[in-house]
Amino acid sequence: MRGIRPRQQTPATCATFNVLETFRFLRSIANINVQDYVRTLEKLTDSTGLEKVPDRRVAFGHSYLKMMKRGGRGHEANGIVTTPPGALAVRCWACPDASRNLPSGWDKVPESKAYLYKLMLAFDANFRLKNKLRAGERMDPALTDGLGYFVRSGPYKEHIKTLVDEKDVSAL
Repeated sequence: MRGIRPRQQTPATCATFNVLETFRFLRSIANINVQDYVRTLEKLTDSTGLEKVPDRRVAFGHSYLKMMKRGGRGHEANGIVTTPPGALAVRCWACPDASRNLPSGWDKVPESKAYLYKLMLAFDANFRLKNKLRAGERMDPALTDGLGYFVRSGPYKEHIKTLVDEKDVSAL
């Protein structure tokens, strides 16, 4: 993937540190995914499409391995394979959790102060299932299917099939 560091003609890895750093910034600021970034690099390498450019998406998905390592799966036997659903999700530091951030005796406070230690959630009820099947799922598959914040796609799709005949709720 040339164009970023022209001095290095034969890199030993998938990408240079400069490419990885650029991706890190674009990921956090522009919310670009690996698929789009690698395709952009491929177009920079050969915009005509005449030259065969190797597919580097899997190798470039280093963030997946880094996520596994940060999730504590790096030194587990079969760590990636045996990772349970939701294990890579970062726990919310503000959500009340007796094992992390609630004072001792929090469950014995008077009713007038109980609101201080309750989990309060709000959500938008405009769920219409329009995006039940992502259009680009085949071209941009999830690396952490069910391991992070979203449920596994297989059981989710089966569940969605039972709901397609429901009518939308309208407040009007």
